[in-house]
Amino acid sequence: MSIIHDALKKAQEQRKQNTTGVPYSSSLSPEAKKKPRIALIAAVLVFAIAVIAYLYIPAFHKPKVPVPAGQAKQAASPPKAVAQAKTEQGTDKKEAAAVPAAVKTEAKPEQKQSGTIKEGPTAPAVPVKPGQASVTEGRQAEVKAPGKQKAAAGAYQRVREEPAEEPPIRRTVARRTEDERINSQYNEALSAMNSGQLREAQRIFLGILARKPDHVESLNNMGVISASLGNKREAITYFKRVLEYRANYPKAYNNIGLILMSDGDAQLAEEYFRKAVSLEPESLEPYINLCALLRGQKKFQEAVKVLDVPIKKNIKDAMLFLSYAVVKDNLGQFEEAIKYYRQYLGLARPSETRNGVVERLRYLENKGK
Repeated sequence: MSIIHDALKKAQEQRKQNTTGVPYSSSLSPEAKKKPRIALIAAVLVFAIAVIAYLYIPAFHKPKVPVPAGQAKQAASPPKAVAQAKTEQGTDKKEAAAVPAAVKTEAKPEQKQSGTIKEGPTAPAVPVKPGQASVTEGRQAEVKAPGKQKAAAGAYQRVREEPAEEPPIRRTVARRTEDERINSQYNEALSAMNSGQLREAQRIFLGILARKPDHVESLNNMGVISASLGNKREAITYFKRVLEYRANYPKAYNNIGLILMSDGDAQLAEEYFRKAVSLEPESLEPYINLCALLRGQKKFQEAVKVLDVPIKKNIKDAMLFLSYAVVKDNLGQFEEAIKYYRQYLGLARPSETRNGVVERLRYLENKGK
């Protein structure tokens, strides 16, 4: 029986060996059992090291840099980008010349993406208000931060298009319109004044002064009207107001001198006349008034010296010739007096003064005979 049992056992072992190709063993050796454990432990360690590296090494956490839309389009269509680059660099001069100014301005941010400012055409200088960044600083910001190019360009356009000069222009136009109105009213007042309508002229001048108190021409004419109406104090007030607004206004000095001369203050009147002469050497009225003042004081030689200045300039004026002739007549220089009396008659209009000169001239001519 043992022999049969051993034969059956061998046959079973032979069958198992043929099916698996590995000798059957009911138990594994200790070394064979250790190998799977070591592999499992190694895999766990590798996984743990990878997790730790991902959590604690910063390089793994670097965010992806988004590609700008402009660059993405250029990468997707390289031929178009190359064509734009050629146009910007000025290789095709005809196309660059045909591009409007507005289009060239919009193309500048794309040129700045290259990282330099010199590649694109220099933008025109733009005035920058206090507290705003300069144009140069704006360009540097665009190069450093391409994502903010649209905002910087918009700020640049607002600085360029901001109507900084518009309010002064509007004020200038308004002032010009107001000045035109005043000039029109001033001419109207002068016309009324020349026609003898002193009250009407006075009303218009007062209307001008109500809007423009420093209108020195109206103030001066108000003084002239007041003096003509016999109100010398009021006239002096207007003339002094003129000098408050314009210290070197010669007509005011001349008019004050006339009032002082009529009041008998010859010394102070002479100072005002001489001041008027120094301020406006081309005006004849201060010379003639100063000559009359000196002649009233019997200072004929000084009066002649005063009038010699405009006479030597060959100025042809009836009152100048008459004043000079009278002074020469007072000095006994009758030939000179006759000469200038005749020149006066050649320019003067018919008047009582002219009739008196005619009689005096006849007397001197008959006396000379």
